[in-house]
Amino acid sequence: MSSLFLAPVRENPWPGIAVASLNLIVGVSLVGVSLLLGITISVVAWVHALADRAPTPVRNRAARRRLA
Repeated sequence: MSSLFLAPVRENPWPGIAVASLNLIVGVSLVGVSLLLGITISVVAWVHALADRAPTPVRNRAARRRLA
């Protein structure tokens, strides 16, 4: 019985190859989009942290340099 199901697969491998290549393209695209989104979120968070930081008074900077 199983040989009847596998017989059409052996005759024409192109539909399977097409589905596999489409799956590969979709997978690579999703990985690329997730990497791009992760980098974008990291850069936005870094810029937000830089903009949100309060300036250090000059007097405290001089005291920190003496301690170091």
